[in-house]
Amino acid sequence: MTESTLQNENNSAVGSPAETGEATAGRTKLATLYDRYQDHTLTTPVEVLGFWSAVALPFLYVPLLFNGISSQGELLTFVGLLALNVAALLAGHGHKRE
Repeated sequence: MTESTLQNENNSAVGSPAETGEATAGRTKLATLYDRYQDHTLTTPVEVLGFWSAVALPFLYVPLLFNGISSQGELLTFVGLLALNVAALLAGHGHKRE
């Protein structure tokens, strides 16, 4: 690394002050989008639905795992439920965080 290389708060190298400004502008834009997301009227219902879906979906795994996954259809169902659970976790992770 040269002396002219700057370091941002993540300790990754930034080659010029202009790139530092671009990174700051990017973070500002993301923060603005996140604030708009938090202020949106559908945010709370989506978080609630995502949270409680993430809680309930694992109960649907039990019959599949108890009987064993013996066919391709059951495997696809299991993988689909798993993907749906991950999506629900991502959607509901902010529920009641305040």
